Amino acid sequence: MNKRFRSLAIIVYILVCTLVSSASVIAVLLELRAPWLYIAVGASVCLGAAALYVFTATLMREDRSYHGADYAAMIDSITGGVLVLDGNERVYTVSEDARHYLDLPEYAIGMSRNEVIRDDELNRCIDLAKQGQSSLTEFTSHGTTLRVLIDPVIFSGQIVGTMMLLLDMGEQLTLEKLKREFAANVSHELKTPLTSIQGYAEMIATGLASKEDVPDFAERIQKESKRLLALISDIIRLSSLDEGAPESEREPIDMAEIADECRDVLLKSAEDHGVTLELDTESFVIEGSRSLLSEMIYNLVDNAIRYNVPGGSVLVTVKNGLVSVRDTGIGIPEEHREHVFERFYRVDKSRSKSTGGTGLGLAIVKHIAMKYGGRISLESEVGKGTEIKIAF
Repeated sequence: MNKRFRSLAIIVYILVCTLVSSASVIAVLLELRAPWLYIAVGASVCLGAAALYVFTATLMREDRSYHGADYAAMIDSITGGVLVLDGNERVYTVSEDARHYLDLPEYAIGMSRNEVIRDDELNRCIDLAKQGQSSLTEFTSHGTTLRVLIDPVIFSGQIVGTMMLLLDMGEQLTLEKLKREFAANVSHELKTPLTSIQGYAEMIATGLASKEDVPDFAERIQKESKRLLALISDIIRLSSLDEGAPESEREPIDMAEIADECRDVLLKSAEDHGVTLELDTESFVIEGSRSLLSEMIYNLVDNAIRYNVPGGSVLVTVKNGLVSVRDTGIGIPEEHREHVFERFYRVDKSRSKSTGGTGLGLAIVKHIAMKYGGRISLESEVGKGTEIKIAF
């Protein structure tokens, strides 16, 4: 029993002693003869002992019930599935997750190992645990990849059971795959402009480039350098958003003002691409970072200009909690639409290279929109254009 129950038991014991003493005193005062005195005291002792037994037994049952419920809650709260087999290879305890992964019925306590574990590799690891060895293996259940740790349960130097911990590694494996793909893409994207810069610079340095070619090569070096700097800047921005880096203090931002500023910055680019840039705005305010929200709209408009056609148009609408950028460009085929917000994903790689895009603009848009609770939707038709909406 814990301290609280032990203290209550002591109190009951004191009350019993008081009852017996009081009965003895009363018997003496009433001048009861010896037999009656013994009977009164004995009855008091028996009554007190019975009361003490009933009270402590009740407390102990409550204690076991309390700790049993607490133990079950603890097992179910563990991230992953937990299964414990006793020394007779029967289920001693099992969590809800383990029940799901192993397809066990609701009342699995007491089931034998053969009824519970039907995978050969898991059975092999359990046999090793019975010999005192720990094992780490993988197990697939309902399309989910699990990493399974199987350990012997040791008490007083003896192996008294086996514990199995099942961890869902699906999300981790997906993240690892994305990291590998991202690292490969970054390496490729950085290598391309660096190779161009190195090649042109080497030709100028070694005198292989004629005087007429030098200005053209220098211009190409400058273009590739700008592309490289833009790529590095976008990578740093994405890393910052991924890590949840603290932003500058939030302030009320009028999205109509942000759209006006982006139009002024991108007007020259629109003219160079032969695209008209129009705005339809009404004031609405978001609490956030001015630089992030400005970058979100800038990337949307810049993308619409880059992937437009000569003589096309871009309409930026900002009103009633909605930011919309619609263009009359090349459009996006249906099979590519769900991927355009992924990092380095390009529908037309050759066009991306010619326009100088980094392949990260829409990924940054998605991160910023999510940061402020925006819901992104995309509508597109090949040859007619694309509209991206962010509803706040």
